[in-house]
Amino acid sequence: MKKIGLLILLPLVCLVDLVAQTTTSEVTQPTAVFSAVFWGTSGTRSLVYAPWGNFDEENATKSMVRVVNGALSKKFVYYGQNNPKFYQKRNFTELELESMEDKTVAEEVSFFSEVPFSPTAGETKEFIILFSPTQNKTIYKSFLVPFDDSEIPWGSYKLFSRVSEPLYIAAGKMKFSLDPGKSKILHSKDFEGLSRAKMLIYKKINGIYAEEAAQSFNVTERQRGMFFFSETRNIIDVVPMVESNRPINHAIGFNTKPKEIEVKEEEIKNAVPQENF
Repeated sequence: MKKIGLLILLPLVCLVDLVAQTTTSEVTQPTAVFSAVFWGTSGTRSLVYAPWGNFDEENATKSMVRVVNGALSKKFVYYGQNNPKFYQKRNFTELELESMEDKTVAEEVSFFSEVPFSPTAGETKEFIILFSPTQNKTIYKSFLVPFDDSEIPWGSYKLFSRVSEPLYIAAGKMKFSLDPGKSKILHSKDFEGLSRAKMLIYKKINGIYAEEAAQSFNVTERQRGMFFFSETRNIIDVVPMVESNRPINHAIGFNTKPKEIEVKEEEIKNAVPQENF
């Protein structure tokens, strides 16, 4: 009977070993690379997500991303096939932490947002996530903006207007209009000889061009980004979303693996009839 037990046990041990080897040795292509920014709200949040999309599973690895208003977060990678979910930790003061009897409370998280996402087989797509508050204030809506370098090459900036009337823009020697819902890409070559340029945004009011906003940007092949124009209470807002060229292996969550779950000898024995031991 012991031989039968060993024959049953051997495949189980080999299977556990195979799973462990697979988990530690494979380098998987990410399904997406994200950056994030707050839209329509101010503040800073530290958000937690699972790079493999398995936040609620026992073997989930988790990473933290700091998101602010007015600037892109550091890039973070995603290997999952489903919608990425984000959670937030409550910020405690040092005094609160010192007086806390149960320290695990500081590690608790609450749901923040779920991002609608559909992967493209065999490709790593880049996106900007816009987090926008709901009436709840603790749960945020999220929107994906395509951000592949094939669409916005390095050294380029994409302008996009959500203002309800045409805008008139002067940047360097260039002057052009930008209609509602339309976009335009500026290239570094358009600003030859400059290391930094300034963009002036105008509205036409009673036949007169009135300056409403301004935005400066670097002229370099090592940066790219988007500038969103929106309007709140007749005031033009410019949301800059600019990134610098850094290797993907510097991104948050890069090459992380699901945790290895140790299978104890007792658990293996429970899978085999006791009389075989």
